[in-house]
Amino acid sequence: MNLKNLIIYEAFARAYPGEKGKKFLSLEKDLERLKGMGINTVWLMPIHPTGVEGRKGTLGSPYAIRDYYEIDLLIGTKGDFKKFVKRAHELNMYVLMDMVLNHAAVDNVLVKKHPEWFLRDENGNPTRKVPDWSDVVDFDYSNGELREYMINMMRYWVEEFDVDGFRCDVAGLVPLDFWLQARKNLDPVKRLIWISETHDPYMYQAFDITYDYDGYYRFRDFIEGKNSLREYIDFLRMQDHMYPRGYIKMRFLENHDQPRVAKFLSRESLMHWIAFLFTVKGVPLVHNGQEYALKEDLDIFNEYTLPIPGEENEIFSLHRKLAHYRYKTNVFSNGEMIFIRNDQPERVISYLWRHGNRFILCVLNPLLENTSVTLDFSGIWENICIHSKNVFNDDIVRVSVKNSRAKIKVGREPLILSFVLY
Repeated sequence: MNLKNLIIYEAFARAYPGEKGKKFLSLEKDLERLKGMGINTVWLMPIHPTGVEGRKGTLGSPYAIRDYYEIDLLIGTKGDFKKFVKRAHELNMYVLMDMVLNHAAVDNVLVKKHPEWFLRDENGNPTRKVPDWSDVVDFDYSNGELREYMINMMRYWVEEFDVDGFRCDVAGLVPLDFWLQARKNLDPVKRLIWISETHDPYMYQAFDITYDYDGYYRFRDFIEGKNSLREYIDFLRMQDHMYPRGYIKMRFLENHDQPRVAKFLSRESLMHWIAFLFTVKGVPLVHNGQEYALKEDLDIFNEYTLPIPGEENEIFSLHRKLAHYRYKTNVFSNGEMIFIRNDQPERVISYLWRHGNRFILCVLNPLLENTSVTLDFSGIWENICIHSKNVFNDDIVRVSVKNSRAKIKVGREPLILSFVLY
């Protein structure tokens, strides 16, 4: 398993089209579409029953879990889930469950059965660290029996349903030594994929992949006009000095906690950022509906059905093209990426991938201004003529490097230049 090959899709099962109680059947049918789009990993948002007491909205947050050993009947049955996982494996796809282990619904079955497992306020009542999360109470991981319960619960979903890993919600609010304990106990069962919803560097001690929230917030600041493109890319450069060697970030343009990216960007600018998502260092996450440039935010509290279009559009086609390209070339999974300096860092992003004699040069122009940009290849090439193919539109592009500089015309379409040097 090469984790750098993962192309992850976030799916909210409860919001899938189809009859109530048969959402897994809809998801199972959708696996063919996802596989065709180039997705190889499906992360399911929580599929457990949600709390009733103090719930937010009409259906409640899926992150306020009432019973970790059961499945929400609005979604389906355990038999349906087992079939879904089996079909995904037949398509050579991984299935990740969402593990919400920092907190549980205020009426979780454990609250009455094991009140000693929960954080308490000065009056002895179950409480929470984040006041706004009024529909949940937090666990107290100083209790060894709680730790054993959680580890056995995760083992249950692996052994009984053959899931392939976990996306762990607000993992930084759970003690690191618990995650290390969980890995020690579960690693012998199956090689699992572990994703931490945090950007803290120390979490790589227990997790394979962490969220790129530190990069994402700077991306948001850029598209909202609060900082420059240069500041965002300079921060991504700095990440190489912040995280352990070989670190893997899960990159994203949106997710269920963040607004739809299509609300902020034009269709053409969005294409440049999709190209960035699939070609920058890390693994890409595609959020339910992002592949169609949906603008309506996901509603995780009320009855809601994803408005999935019946026909493909150009945004879907781009996701499919880049996902398949990323997966079939081993440059992204085994190569090295470096940012290339250019003379217009406020407008243009440039970076180079190399694996052996294979190269991919990306020059992206999200502000869509037709211009010429000079790239600085100092320390890489001094004088060379490159004949490349633009993966985006299959055009042949010639790049002439003289005295370590190359001038390239950029316009409204991304440049993803693939070439081999002998």
